[in-house]
Formats: sequence, structure tokens, C-alpha cells
Amino acid sequence: MTTIEFFGGIGVIGSSKIMVSTPTARVLLDMGLDIPSDQDLFRAPVRERPGFELRDRLAVGYAPAMPGIYDPAQLDPGATLAWSDDRLTAVFLSHAHLDHDGALGFLRPDIPVYAHPDTVLLEAAIFASGTSGPGSQPELTPMTGTVAVGDITVEAVPVDHDIPGACGFLVTTPDGTLAYTGDINFHRDGAKRSRGFVDRVAGVDMLVTETTMLSFDMPADAPALEPRSEAEILDLSAEAMTRAPGLALLSMYVRDVDRARRLIAHATAHGRVLVWPGQSAALLHHFGVEGVTTWDRSRPQTPGHAQAVVRAEAAVPGTIRTVSLDAVRACPSSYLIQPDVSDVPSLLDLPLTAPHRPPGTFVPYIHAQGEPLGPFMANWHTYLEWLDRLDITFVSIGSTGHATGEALHKMVTDIHPGVVVPIHGFRPEALQVDVPRLLPEYGASYTLKGQRIR
Repeated sequence: MTTIEFFGGIGVIGSSKIMVSTPTARVLLDMGLDIPSDQDLFRAPVRERPGFELRDRLAVGYAPAMPGIYDPAQLDPGATLAWSDDRLTAVFLSHAHLDHDGALGFLRPDIPVYAHPDTVLLEAAIFASGTSGPGSQPELTPMTGTVAVGDITVEAVPVDHDIPGACGFLVTTPDGTLAYTGDINFHRDGAKRSRGFVDRVAGVDMLVTETTMLSFDMPADAPALEPRSEAEILDLSAEAMTRAPGLALLSMYVRDVDRARRLIAHATAHGRVLVWPGQSAALLHHFGVEGVTTWDRSRPQTPGHAQAVVRAEAAVPGTIRTVSLDAVRACPSSYLIQPDVSDVPSLLDLPLTAPHRPPGTFVPYIHAQGEPLGPFMANWHTYLEWLDRLDITFVSIGSTGHATGEALHKMVTDIHPGVVVPIHGFRPEALQVDVPRLLPEYGASYTLKGQRIR
């Protein structure tokens, strides 16, 4: 009998881990961590102990007890979870976001990990930049079609999200089929991939879907608005930069490489150089983005930034451009700066206070879906307090990478699965559809028809 178990994504955004098992094979879809919130035991100021990340998480229930999955070297000696499982096992990664890939470093090194080629390249860039999750570096195998793991086959089906290489999966087992959206939307760049996913998986026995945008209340009388297009984001960023007589600040998620490329070019077209923290610059350069600029040694940064730049330049031909702090102070209107949100006081190095900035000067913090992501993150309110103290205006121009509630409901209707399983959201019960629905319990086993086994 094929069983389905959910070891994450239950009542939270992220931490996706879906185990599909038969008596001879196991497939794990994603290996994510929770997005840190004000409820997370490992939120700031708590720091994970190097080398003990997995042990500590297991001890307080922040990692699931999955036998034969974890690297024995990262477990306590003699831990029962280290016992191997004779079944063929593989992991399939939908995309390179922390809430889907953050726990890959805990895996047994002999378990293969498959992902879209763009995801494999991006994961290498993330590791080179020093921004990967805890544990060791996993070796990823590129896939574009179907991979067999014993009597289970997994097909990667590209979807639209806000990161290169995003895929959903179609899993075929001896007892039926399961489709998993990963993270998906239907509004970015025409959504051809997402519509292709819907067509490919139509009629599956079980559909596991993210429900991120159903997590947030909208006023009953609020108009149904489509998320902003990438063109609208560029227009709004240009408006904010034009209004600013001096420096402008940016916040965008650097793993959204396509948006980063567009904003680099857009800033240049408006007479500004987009300057990234060292680790962000290293990631983009390693992925092949041109025209990347970071700080030279005159700007104090944590050691990880400088080390990441050296690694990226050694791995990929070309040189990352640099700019000095004096140059930015001398002509702030020529720059768009992405601050390091993990080093908030470094804002004070920039020309944001007297004598570099006249009182009342408009300085925008152009928030294009960057960190901190929103009020559900532990550092959100503190960061806004810093912006307020420095008289920096928060300008929201972002557009979600996730499907709207309306689009999710239409997707389920069009696929019309035997049963739908909503996860990856604070309120999965908000998905109200005309097909059977399963709200899974953490670690429980289910059939492909949604019946609980144990």
C-alpha cells in the first residue's frame, strides 16, 4: 500500500516535507525549514550551535523523526533515527527557498537529491555565497523529466513562482497518482508554466497544494486586485527613485534572480548603481548575472560578505564591481542600496543622517518582497522602528510569488483531484472547494484517497 505522510507545512508557511512510500521505495518532496517567526524557538537572539543544528532541533521538536533520512554524523551516537531503511529513497526539491530547501544539509549523504537544472545552479550559488541552510552541502542531480525510484516515478513539471527553476511534481505509484504544486502562482510573466502544470496533473488522485495567500485576512468589501506585474514593480521603483533627491534603499529577495536582473538594469537607466551586500552580490555573480556591484573594503561588513565575493569570483569568470563608502556619501543620488538586514546598525554608515542628509529629505525604502518579509517575521517590527528613527519612508512595491485565493480555488476546480490536501499556510481550512478535502495531521499516514491509516 502507498502511504502519504506530512512532516511539515501543517498550519505554517513553509517547512514542506511530504513522504510518499511503498513497501520498497520512498520519495520525499522538499526538505524545508519554517520561516522564522515570533513563535520560533530559534528566532533572534537565539543562534544555532554550529555542528549541533540537527541534534538541537530534534530535541525540541523542530525537526521530524524520520528514520533513515538524516546524516548519522549529525545525530547523537546510537540514535535510532540513524538506522538505515532498506527501501530505495530519494528527495525531490521543488525550488531553492529556505522553507523548501533549508534542511537539505541534514540528509544522509547517500540519498540522491533531484531538482530542475536552474535550481541546481542556484543552490550552488547559494552555497558559494554562504547563505545556505545548516548542515553539510548536499549534492544535487539535475532533472527535467521523469526519475524512477523503485516502483515510484516522479516527473518534474515547471511552475511559475518568484525564483528560477520552480517545479511541481507528478508522482506515480502502484496505487495511483499524487501531484504537488510546490509554490505556484498564475500572474507572473503570463503563467504559461503554471497553466501547463494544471493540464499535466488534471484528474490526479491526490493534489497537495500550497495555500500561502489564504493565510491573511482581506476586508470583506476589498476589491479583488490582481498582484502587480513585474512591469508595474519597475514603474513604482522608478517613481520612488525619482522622488528621492539623494539616496534610495531597496529590499528584494536576492534569490529572485530575474527581478534582480531587471532592477539592476532599471536602476542604471535612472542614473543609479544598485549596490548589494557582499553575499547577495556573490550569489548573483555565481548565477551569471552581469553588472553586479558591491562594497569595497572601505565599507565595514561582516567577514562572510568579503569571503563570499572571493569564492564567487574564483568560481565564475569576471569581477564583481565595487564602490566605496566615500563615493556614496559624495553623490548619494547616484545609488540605490540594498542594506544587510542582519546588520541593522550598518544603516548608520550611509548618508542618512546629518551632515550628509538635510532634515526632511525623502529617502524611500523600496520594499519589493525582500526581507524582512512581513509582520509574521520576528525582525519585522524592529526593522520598521529603525526606519522610523532614521526618517526613512517605507514604500511597498512588491508582488507575491504565490497564487491568490481566487487562483488557488480555480486551480483545484480545473485539476479536479480525487482529494485535495491544503498545506503551507496559516489557514489551510480557508480552501473551500467542491472536491473532498484532507486537513492532514503531522506525521500521520494516509492513503491516496485521503483515508487515515494510523
